[in-house]
Amino acid sequence: MPKASKTSLLILHRQWVRFVACFATTLILLSSTGVNAENELPTIGNSSSSLVSIEQERKLGQAWLRSLRGQVKLFDNPIVEDYLAHLVYSLAPNSNVLDRDFSLVIVDSQSLNAFAVPGSIVGINAGLFFYAISEQEFASVIAHELAHLGQRHYARQLERQQLSAPLKLAGILASVVIAATTGSDAGLAALASTQALSAEQQLSFSRQNEQEADRLGIATLYRSNYDPRAMPIMFERMFRQTRIQGEAIPEYLSTHPLSESRVSDTRNRATQYERQHYADNIEYHISKNIVATYYAESDRAAIDYFNSIIEKGNSTQIHAAKFGLAYASLKHAPKKAIELLNDLIKIYPNQISLQVTLADAIHHAGNSQVAVNTLKALLKRNPDNYPISDTLARIYLEMDQIMESEQLLKKLTRTQPLNPRIWYLLAEANGLAGNIDDLHLARAEFFFLTNRLDDAIQQLRFALKKSHQNPQQTALIQKRMDELFLIKKEAPF
Repeated sequence: MPKASKTSLLILHRQWVRFVACFATTLILLSSTGVNAENELPTIGNSSSSLVSIEQERKLGQAWLRSLRGQVKLFDNPIVEDYLAHLVYSLAPNSNVLDRDFSLVIVDSQSLNAFAVPGSIVGINAGLFFYAISEQEFASVIAHELAHLGQRHYARQLERQQLSAPLKLAGILASVVIAATTGSDAGLAALASTQALSAEQQLSFSRQNEQEADRLGIATLYRSNYDPRAMPIMFERMFRQTRIQGEAIPEYLSTHPLSESRVSDTRNRATQYERQHYADNIEYHISKNIVATYYAESDRAAIDYFNSIIEKGNSTQIHAAKFGLAYASLKHAPKKAIELLNDLIKIYPNQISLQVTLADAIHHAGNSQVAVNTLKALLKRNPDNYPISDTLARIYLEMDQIMESEQLLKKLTRTQPLNPRIWYLLAEANGLAGNIDDLHLARAEFFFLTNRLDDAIQQLRFALKKSHQNPQQTALIQKRMDELFLIKKEAPF
């Protein structure tokens, strides 16, 4: 697995202060017109009642997402992606989001960020896993973002200020890209320069906007059986860390991401809910430790880190650290990984992530057919499961069982049609199988999803030349070309 950074895992955990500025990217990004009273929310209305309809938001959001994919590296791990999807969809029914056809994205960056973009796009930087100690805290960030989407803050600001939608979204895109690629606060400065309001007005509206999102996010947490107190706990720790390290919140954000009054307000709101016991899902900590291994200086550094947790952690931390130890040992000590994973499966027999990783370890230990049989049985019990299908398709490729991999990846594109990684793998399998027509079509979809429209159209031209003896296929390819030409013509970015 490639290493994106040489930053030590231990140092990462001391960098809380960066979260104040990076998390603010989204907290600034979706400003509202405010609320009419302390406990009243504005009427959302239907999809045609505002300047920007839900349908328009979705179209703009998908264009935004393609542009983002074309400019930053994504964190592509099916287990982590699947966990995020399950979390979002567990929170969404208890939120006020109308359009629940989400597109989720994880940016390959250790800096802290989370963002919600019109069109039900929810994204995080992988670094968020480092700084949210518990799943409850992690969920509080996602619940906050869903509240922004549910109240359609973006569309409401456009409606009030008569702003340009593409210009506004371009500013958001610039801020997320800069924050992801530099790990600095420069993204916030880029974002601030795109605001059509004065700084004073922007902060005023943002205060009301954030209070509204905090209030709705806390309610969503409680209704979804997550701890509403996790939000003020996370805010309090961030605020305290800035005081300890002597780093002041930037002046232009002095009232925006965090203030004593906002921390106090979220605390007071959360304590209105009865106190209960909330247990983290082990899947959160599994994902967290996959991320930790990815950003470790080496597998050896990751192993030392997980061993240190095993020596002094609580039961959940120890179990998750044992998974991390197994995950970091997959390639150079697969037998050790198998032993650790088998022990964990006895405790968590229904965790697909553990079983998928066990099959991967068995494959690395040289028993690839056993791994395949294990995954096939697992997939039969869990049809279309993304981590299982992805792992099986990859192992098929490494075993030179190209046809089996190709068939499985084609099926995955029907359940994951907007996942560029799947189209990339399918193109590779098509090429190895000698299916050149399908190779061009898969490449076209990959290029389209990563905002390389000219390349996508060129691949379709190649496919069109080879399909002249198949009128039905020719018609489908031509139709797709026409769609891409139209998208290119109307592209807002």
